Amino acid sequence: MNQVALASVFAALAILTPSLKNVLNFDSRQVRETLCRTGLKWVSEDERTSLARKLAQAGLEMDPAYFAGLRLALVAGAVVLLLPLMAFGLDFFWLVLLAPLLYFVPNMWLNEKAGDRKSAIRLSLADFSVLFSTALSAGADLPLALTEAARSVGGPLAEEVGRVMRDYGVGKNLADALEEMAERCDVDELRALARVIVQSYRYGAPLAEAMKSHAAQMRMVRRYEIMEAAGKLSVKITVPILLCMLAPVMMTIGFPAVVKLMEAFH
Repeated sequence: MNQVALASVFAALAILTPSLKNVLNFDSRQVRETLCRTGLKWVSEDERTSLARKLAQAGLEMDPAYFAGLRLALVAGAVVLLLPLMAFGLDFFWLVLLAPLLYFVPNMWLNEKAGDRKSAIRLSLADFSVLFSTALSAGADLPLALTEAARSVGGPLAEEVGRVMRDYGVGKNLADALEEMAERCDVDELRALARVIVQSYRYGAPLAEAMKSHAAQMRMVRRYEIMEAAGKLSVKITVPILLCMLAPVMMTIGFPAVVKLMEAFH
């Protein structure tokens, strides 16, 4: 049986060696093109559109077809590596478990990264609104105020504003760039901020006053969010407190009674 297993492994390696050699001889551009073609062939257009939106929210400048092809390549690599091991007695269950797992784990990682980035943008918007309003009140024009406020808060919001400024620098309308940023990030608070800026920019309304009002509203919303989080936290810690305090008390009270009952029945 061991000889048959070894023969199967060597046969598999002999078959795979030319393919592995070709893959190793690829440069990065060829590998990327191959993965992109794979993603275009095996993944639907609707799924690629959804992946493109998630990649933008995660701040990754990556072709959705490349991401889809990379995900399929992980599954295929797992199958190719595990099939020879089955000749040594590896259970087929591990192949059935690992292949779907490797397909869904990149999606889970992408969703988590997009969610973390959206949370970071949402948390920095209150400070950004205050700094942006201050810069406008000090006499800075709109692009300079956006740049200075973004530089002060840093993080993903600064990256998005920097992208807006780059688009504006190559000739794109600033209002259009801001609207694209809001849609790309998919954060309601950022969309509201962009709407205020775009309306003032297009219709000539006093932006400094509008931003002061918006900054005050953002501070109020942030305060309510903190109060809501504190209220939820008090509910969440109720169960651990009961388990850590009530259970030892019950054990302390009940232990003598249990001992007495055991002695009585003996």
